[in-house]
Amino acid sequence: MEITINENFRITTDGTHNFIIQERKLIKSTKEGVSDRYEWKDVGYYGRLELACTALIDVQEVRSDVKGALDDLQFLRKQLSEEIIRAVQTREAI
Repeated sequence: MEITINENFRITTDGTHNFIIQERKLIKSTKEGVSDRYEWKDVGYYGRLELACTALIDVQEVRSDVKGALDDLQFLRKQLSEEIIRAVQTREAI
């Protein structure tokens, strides 16, 4: 199972016990002629999907550049909540 939240975050599972939040990271090449690439890195492991979704909102806040602006954080939280709901509903419809 894989739920794409947005271009930088997704929730996947290890198939047995955990839901895993993953963040897309840019890996810069140190070798000439080799392109930069993106990889998915594990952010956290959760026993229930609901916990992973709640934690993802907190992870997004920590990653945000607008740490001090409460209005911006509330907007990001609402926006990400809506993206999570939409992604989960789309997944359930399949």
